[in-house]
Amino acid sequence: MSEAGRVNMTTEEKTRLDGSRVTWSCELLALEAGRRAVLRYVLDADRPLRGTDLALAAGTITLAHYWSDRPYTVYHWIADGRTVAYYCSVAETTELTDARVAYLDLTVDVLVRPSGALEILDEDELPADLAPRHRKTIADALERIVTSPRALIAELERESRPYR
Repeated sequence: MSEAGRVNMTTEEKTRLDGSRVTWSCELLALEAGRRAVLRYVLDADRPLRGTDLALAAGTITLAHYWSDRPYTVYHWIADGRTVAYYCSVAETTELTDARVAYLDLTVDVLVRPSGALEILDEDELPADLAPRHRKTIADALERIVTSPRALIAELERESRPYR
């Protein structure tokens, strides 16, 4: 919140590999310009998560974590004060300013359950002609997430605690 008690809003902008864009208006909770950001969004309707058995209920809080030096973003989903899951989106060219958080979504996602169980999603949607640099980013992100999900969970729980 700002000094006057107003909520600071920003835009999250996701660009897909096909060039299409999706934007959301989010509450800006934390920003270290050019380094990291945390945004908050509350789901206004139920949302089943395609490819999984998970369905997010209306009212679920999303604490979205972004870093300029990591090949992924993470949506930390919280309902009734408890973590539902962590959704890691493989991403490149993350741009972090107070006006917007923007990134290139590289399609592949990893659902991390609170237990540490992992589900890699959407690999089958990658285009056959995907640029080698994107393939490398995906491989790097998967290696980082898959080899240490418990460390990522601990970090996200610690970083999310002030915003629950």
